[in-house]
Amino acid sequence: MSFNPADTRPLYQQLASLLRAQIESGELAPGAKVLTEGQLSAQYATSRNTVRQALDVLRNEGLVVSHQGRGSFVRTEPPMRYYASLTGSRSKRLESGRRKDTFRQQVEAQGKRGRQVSTVEVVPATTEIAAHLSLTEGEPVAVRRRVMYADDEPLQLGDSYYPLDIVQDSEIMSETPVVRGTDQILEELGHIPSRYEDEITWRMPSVDEATKLRLSAGIPVGRLLRTSLDQNDRPIEVYQVILPGDKHVLLYEVDAQ
Repeated sequence: MSFNPADTRPLYQQLASLLRAQIESGELAPGAKVLTEGQLSAQYATSRNTVRQALDVLRNEGLVVSHQGRGSFVRTEPPMRYYASLTGSRSKRLESGRRKDTFRQQVEAQGKRGRQVSTVEVVPATTEIAAHLSLTEGEPVAVRRRVMYADDEPLQLGDSYYPLDIVQDSEIMSETPVVRGTDQILEELGHIPSRYEDEITWRMPSVDEATKLRLSAGIPVGRLLRTSLDQNDRPIEVYQVILPGDKHVLLYEVDAQ
C-alpha cells in the first residue's frame, strides 16, 4: 500500500490519517491491537521513524494507548465528558440527600469510580490569582489542591484559591472532602456564588502536572480558570482545573433564552 503522491502533508501525518480513518470506521475496533512498527513500515513502504511519529500523533489524540512490551491498542473507552456548565449549578448542589461531590457525580454517571485526594495550605497570591481575587500580590490566600481519580487513574487536577478572611475558620480549610460542595460552604458564610467568569486555554503541562497525571510525552492539557463572584460582585474563589487533552471533552450547556 502506498501514499497519495498528491497529498502534500508529511508522510507521518498521512499515515496517522489513514489509521485514524480505520479507527473511526470501526475497521480497527476498540481494544484491537495495532500492527507493530515493523509491520506498518512494511505495509506502507515507509520508515519505522515515520510509523513511530504517526503512532505518537494518535496517542496524543487519545485514539490509541501503548503498553511496554505489548504494543499499541485502540482506546477502549471514550474521553470523559467534563460538564463545565454544571459544576457551578446551585440547583444540583441543593439536591436533597446529596451524598457525593460534583466530581464523583460526573465520573460515576459515566461508569467509573471517582475519588479525590486533597491538601490545603496558605500561600502568597501570585500576580494572576491576586488579580482575579482583587487582592494585592503576595497577600495570603487559602488553596485547596486536589488530585482527582477515575478508577484509580489520575484524571484531573483542581486548585481552588480563596480570600483568607472568608474561609479561614471554615470546612474549606480541612483536607476532608466537602461532600456538599465548597460553594455551599461559601453560601453559608454569607457569600452566595452568583456568577462565574471562565477562561479556557490549552498548553503543554508543567513537569509537576505531567507527573501527577502520569501523562505521556507530547500530550497537551486544557486549563479552565473559573472566577466565582458573590451577590455583591466580590470575587470569592478562583478555580483552576487541569484536563489532559487525550482524556476529556469539555461541554457547556447554554440557555438561548
